[in-house]
Amino acid sequence: MTPVQVVEAFVAAWNRMDLEAILAFLHEDIVYHNMPVAPLHGKPAVSAYLRSRWIFDSIDWEMPNIAATGNTVLTERVDRFTIDGRAVNLPVMGTFEIRDGVISAWRDYFDMAGYRAQLPVR
Repeated sequence: MTPVQVVEAFVAAWNRMDLEAILAFLHEDIVYHNMPVAPLHGKPAVSAYLRSRWIFDSIDWEMPNIAATGNTVLTERVDRFTIDGRAVNLPVMGTFEIRDGVISAWRDYFDMAGYRAQLPVR
């Protein structure tokens, strides 16, 4: 697969809510960084984080734009989730670096305050 196809398949796995397929797209040495928070290093750490945050009723990531240069893929997305029946719409700019056919770096840029304001009270 091309780097763009890897990212498109990764997003499709999110939209299927297939956590195991999502994790299969991650390199063992991945660096995952949601820019407002500290980065995570290594697939075990990212896997544990995603599993601990898997609270979604539904997921629909819309990706109006995708571009690549070499092994780096940029995405403009709106990540839509339903959590406890409440809709969350999160505009995101994502950067993915592909190595050995999987994602070795994943950085998402978004407004954390806007995200938290949409979350249901737990």
